[in-house]
Amino acid sequence: MKEVTDLIPAGKGRSEVWLDGERSFILYRAELSRLDISPGKILSDEDLQSIYKEVLCPRAINRLLYLLGSRDMTYRELEDKLIAGRYPKEVREYALGRMEEYGYVNDGSYARRYVECYRGRKSMGSIRQALMKKGISRDLISKTLEEAEEKDALSGQERELIKTLLDKKRYDPEAADRKEKQRLYAYLSRRGFKSDDISAVMFDLT
Repeated sequence: MKEVTDLIPAGKGRSEVWLDGERSFILYRAELSRLDISPGKILSDEDLQSIYKEVLCPRAINRLLYLLGSRDMTYRELEDKLIAGRYPKEVREYALGRMEEYGYVNDGSYARRYVECYRGRKSMGSIRQALMKKGISRDLISKTLEEAEEKDALSGQERELIKTLLDKKRYDPEAADRKEKQRLYAYLSRRGFKSDDISAVMFDLT
Protein backbone atom coordinates (compact mmCIF):
# COMPACT_ATOMS: atom_id res chain seq x y z
CA MET A 1 0.00 0.00 0.00
CA LYS A 2 1.31 3.44 -0.92
CA GLU A 3 -0.14 6.90 -0.52
CA VAL A 4 -0.09 9.52 -3.27
CA THR A 5 1.60 12.38 -1.42
CA ASP A 6 1.98 14.84 -4.29
CA LEU A 7 1.51 15.49 -7.99
CA ILE A 8 4.20 17.73 -9.50
CA PRO A 9 3.61 19.23 -12.97
CA ALA A 10 6.16 17.80 -15.44
CA GLY A 11 5.13 19.68 -18.58
CA LYS A 12 3.21 18.62 -21.70
CA GLY A 13 0.09 17.72 -19.68
CA ARG A 14 2.01 15.35 -17.40
CA SER A 15 2.53 15.12 -13.66
CA GLU A 16 5.10 13.33 -11.58
CA VAL A 17 3.43 11.08 -9.04
CA TRP A 18 5.03 10.97 -5.59
CA LEU A 19 4.25 7.95 -3.41
CA ASP A 20 5.01 7.98 0.31
CA GLY A 21 7.11 11.10 -0.20
CA GLU A 22 9.20 9.68 -3.04
CA ARG A 23 9.05 10.44 -6.75
CA SER A 24 7.73 7.36 -8.48
CA PHE A 25 6.52 7.77 -12.06
CA ILE A 26 4.93 10.18 -14.54
CA LEU A 27 1.36 10.06 -15.84
CA TYR A 28 -0.64 12.24 -18.21
CA ARG A 29 -3.52 14.34 -16.95
CA ALA A 30 -6.10 12.12 -18.66
CA GLU A 31 -4.56 9.04 -17.04
CA LEU A 32 -4.62 10.63 -13.62
CA SER A 33 -8.29 11.40 -14.10
CA ARG A 34 -9.14 7.94 -15.42
CA LEU A 35 -7.29 6.22 -12.60
CA ASP A 36 -8.71 8.66 -10.04
CA ILE A 37 -5.26 9.51 -8.70
CA SER A 38 -4.93 12.57 -6.49
CA PRO A 39 -3.03 13.51 -3.32
CA GLY A 40 -4.18 11.36 -0.41
CA LYS A 41 -5.20 8.44 -2.65
CA ILE A 42 -4.09 5.03 -1.34
CA LEU A 43 -2.81 2.67 -4.00
CA SER A 44 -2.73 -1.05 -3.28
CA ASP A 45 -0.05 -3.34 -4.70
CA GLU A 46 -2.64 -4.49 -7.22
CA ASP A 47 -3.31 -0.89 -8.24
CA LEU A 48 0.39 -0.27 -8.83
CA GLN A 49 0.85 -3.46 -10.82
CA SER A 50 -2.11 -2.49 -12.99
CA ILE A 51 -0.57 0.95 -13.65
CA TYR A 52 2.76 -0.66 -14.50
CA LYS A 53 1.29 -3.32 -16.79
CA GLU A 54 -1.39 -1.31 -18.57
CA VAL A 55 0.22 2.12 -18.80
CA LEU A 56 3.93 2.33 -18.03
CA CYS A 57 5.29 -0.91 -19.56
CA PRO A 58 3.73 -0.34 -23.00
CA ARG A 59 4.89 3.28 -22.91
CA ALA A 60 8.43 2.29 -21.94
CA ILE A 61 8.59 -0.25 -24.77
CA ASN A 62 7.37 2.33 -27.28
CA ARG A 63 9.95 4.80 -25.96
CA LEU A 64 12.75 2.28 -26.46
CA LEU A 65 11.57 1.40 -29.96
CA TYR A 66 11.53 5.08 -30.84
CA LEU A 67 15.08 5.56 -29.55
CA LEU A 68 16.36 2.47 -31.37
CA GLY A 69 14.73 3.69 -34.57
CA SER A 70 17.33 6.45 -34.87
CA ARG A 71 20.50 4.59 -33.84
CA ASP A 72 21.89 1.54 -32.06
CA MET A 73 22.13 1.91 -28.29
CA THR A 74 23.51 -0.22 -25.49
CA TYR A 75 21.50 -1.63 -22.59
CA ARG A 76 22.96 1.00 -20.24
CA GLU A 77 22.19 3.89 -22.60
CA LEU A 78 18.57 2.79 -22.93
CA GLU A 79 18.25 2.23 -19.21
CA ASP A 80 19.54 5.76 -18.55
CA LYS A 81 16.86 7.13 -20.87
CA LEU A 82 14.15 5.30 -18.93
CA ILE A 83 15.58 6.47 -15.62
CA ALA A 84 15.46 10.05 -16.91
CA GLY A 85 11.82 9.42 -17.84
CA ARG A 86 11.04 8.40 -14.23
CA TYR A 87 10.12 4.82 -15.09
CA PRO A 88 10.21 2.52 -12.01
CA LYS A 89 12.89 -0.18 -11.86
CA GLU A 90 10.36 -2.96 -12.38
CA VAL A 91 9.08 -1.30 -15.55
CA ARG A 92 12.61 -0.64 -16.84
CA GLU A 93 13.63 -4.26 -16.37
CA TYR A 94 10.51 -5.52 -18.11
CA ALA A 95 10.83 -3.19 -21.12
CA LEU A 96 14.55 -3.79 -21.55
CA GLY A 97 13.99 -7.52 -21.22
CA ARG A 98 11.51 -7.41 -24.07
CA MET A 99 14.01 -5.51 -26.21
CA GLU A 100 16.55 -8.25 -25.56
CA GLU A 101 13.99 -10.92 -26.46
CA TYR A 102 13.24 -9.13 -29.73
CA GLY A 103 16.97 -8.97 -30.45
CA TYR A 104 16.90 -5.18 -30.57
CA VAL A 105 19.40 -4.85 -27.72
CA ASN A 106 22.56 -6.93 -27.68
CA ASP A 107 25.67 -5.43 -26.14
CA GLY A 108 27.87 -8.12 -27.67
CA SER A 109 26.71 -7.31 -31.19
CA TYR A 110 26.95 -3.59 -30.48
CA ALA A 111 30.55 -3.93 -29.29
CA ARG A 112 31.54 -5.97 -32.35
CA ARG A 113 29.98 -3.45 -34.73
CA TYR A 114 31.64 -0.57 -32.90
CA VAL A 115 35.08 -2.19 -33.02
CA GLU A 116 34.65 -3.10 -36.69
CA CYS A 117 33.68 0.49 -37.49
CA TYR A 118 36.43 2.27 -35.59
CA ARG A 119 39.47 -0.02 -35.61
CA GLY A 120 42.07 1.51 -37.86
CA ARG A 121 40.71 4.96 -37.04
CA LYS A 122 40.98 4.88 -33.26
CA SER A 123 43.42 3.20 -30.91
CA MET A 124 42.22 0.08 -29.10
CA GLY A 125 42.54 2.06 -25.86
CA SER A 126 40.20 4.76 -27.16
CA ILE A 127 37.73 2.15 -28.33
CA ARG A 128 37.85 0.45 -24.92
CA GLN A 129 37.16 3.73 -23.12
CA ALA A 130 34.29 4.62 -25.46
CA LEU A 131 32.61 1.24 -24.93
CA MET A 132 33.04 1.49 -21.17
CA LYS A 133 31.28 4.87 -21.21
CA LYS A 134 28.40 3.22 -23.05
CA GLY A 135 28.01 0.71 -20.23
CA ILE A 136 29.56 -2.33 -21.90
CA SER A 137 31.12 -4.68 -19.32
CA ARG A 138 34.92 -4.90 -19.08
CA ASP A 139 34.88 -8.64 -19.76
CA LEU A 140 32.78 -8.24 -22.91
CA ILE A 141 34.99 -5.40 -24.17
CA SER A 142 38.15 -7.44 -23.61
CA LYS A 143 36.65 -10.46 -25.37
CA THR A 144 35.54 -8.36 -28.34
CA LEU A 145 38.92 -6.67 -28.72
CA GLU A 146 40.72 -10.01 -28.49
CA GLU A 147 38.48 -11.43 -31.21
CA ALA A 148 39.20 -8.39 -33.40
CA GLU A 149 42.95 -8.78 -32.93
CA GLU A 150 42.74 -12.47 -33.78
CA LYS A 151 40.70 -11.64 -36.87
CA ASP A 152 43.27 -9.05 -37.94
CA ALA A 153 46.08 -11.55 -37.48
CA LEU A 154 44.22 -14.19 -39.48
CA SER A 155 43.38 -11.70 -42.19
CA GLY A 156 47.04 -10.72 -42.38
CA GLN A 157 48.04 -14.35 -42.88
CA GLU A 158 45.38 -14.79 -45.57
CA ARG A 159 46.59 -11.72 -47.45
CA GLU A 160 50.18 -12.90 -47.34
CA LEU A 161 49.07 -16.19 -48.88
CA ILE A 162 47.14 -14.33 -51.58
CA LYS A 163 50.26 -12.36 -52.43
CA THR A 164 52.25 -15.60 -52.67
CA LEU A 165 49.71 -17.17 -55.02
CA LEU A 166 49.65 -14.09 -57.21
CA ASP A 167 53.43 -14.14 -57.40
CA LYS A 168 53.31 -17.79 -58.48
CA LYS A 169 50.86 -16.78 -61.19
CA ARG A 170 53.38 -14.10 -62.21
CA TYR A 171 50.72 -11.48 -61.79
CA ASP A 172 51.89 -8.07 -62.98
CA PRO A 173 49.39 -5.41 -61.82
CA GLU A 174 50.64 -2.90 -64.38
CA ALA A 175 50.49 -5.27 -67.36
CA ALA A 176 47.36 -7.22 -66.42
CA ASP A 177 44.19 -6.21 -68.19
CA ARG A 178 40.72 -6.26 -66.73
CA LYS A 179 39.99 -9.78 -68.01
CA GLU A 180 43.08 -11.24 -66.34
CA LYS A 181 42.30 -9.50 -63.07
CA GLN A 182 38.77 -10.90 -63.13
CA ARG A 183 40.15 -14.38 -63.85
CA LEU A 184 42.58 -14.20 -60.92
CA TYR A 185 39.89 -12.77 -58.65
CA ALA A 186 37.62 -15.72 -59.50
CA TYR A 187 40.52 -18.15 -58.97
CA LEU A 188 41.20 -16.78 -55.48
CA SER A 189 37.48 -16.77 -54.62
CA ARG A 190 37.20 -20.45 -55.54
CA ARG A 191 40.05 -21.17 -53.16
CA GLY A 192 37.96 -19.74 -50.33
CA PHE A 193 39.56 -16.34 -49.83
CA LYS A 194 37.30 -13.49 -48.73
CA SER A 195 36.51 -10.75 -51.21
CA ASP A 196 37.77 -8.06 -48.79
CA ASP A 197 41.18 -9.74 -48.56
CA ILE A 198 41.44 -10.32 -52.31
CA SER A 199 40.49 -6.72 -53.11
CA ALA A 200 42.85 -5.33 -50.49
CA VAL A 201 45.83 -7.27 -51.87
CA MET A 202 45.08 -6.52 -55.51
CA PHE A 203 44.51 -2.87 -54.70
CA ASP A 204 47.82 -2.67 -52.84
CA LEU A 205 49.59 -4.34 -55.75
CA THR A 206 48.25 -1.79 -58.16
